[in-house]
Amino acid sequence: MSNTQQTHAASESVSTVPGAYEFNGAAVGTIRILDGAISTIVKRTVLGIEGVARLSGSSLIDDFADLVRSKRMQDRSIQIDHKDQAVAITVAVNPYYGYKFPALIADIQRKVADAVLDMTGITVSSVSVDIKGIEEPPADKETDRETE
Repeated sequence: MSNTQQTHAASESVSTVPGAYEFNGAAVGTIRILDGAISTIVKRTVLGIEGVARLSGSSLIDDFADLVRSKRMQDRSIQIDHKDQAVAITVAVNPYYGYKFPALIADIQRKVADAVLDMTGITVSSVSVDIKGIEEPPADKETDRETE
C-alpha cells in the first residue's frame, strides 16, 4: 500500500498514511485523513501569518458566509490535489496592503508545507498561493515590514 492513496467518499478525498495501527504485528486499522482536516490545518496556519488578512473566495459570498458562519469559504479558498504519495495545495488569500508579496508568499508556502507534514505525515509536493485582493490594514497594524 502506498503512503498516500486517493479515494472518494462522499465527494471528499482521503489520504491513507502509515502509522501506529498495528497490534502484536497485526494490522488493526488504518489512518485516514480527509481533505477537510488538511484544509483546517492550512486555514489555521495561513490565518496565523502576519500580513494575511483573510482567505479569499468571492468577497460577496464570503461576506454572507461569514454572517451565517458557513464553513464553505474554506472550501472555495483551499484546494487539495492528490498526486502520487503527496498533496499539492492551492490557497487563495487577501494580504494586507504594504506587505511584500514575495516574502509573504514564501512564508505561507513554508509554514503550510511544514504544518501539514508535521500534523499528518503527508508530504506536500507544492503550495501555490493566489492573491485575489488586497485589504486595508487595521489602524493598529504596521504594514511596511517584510515578513520574517
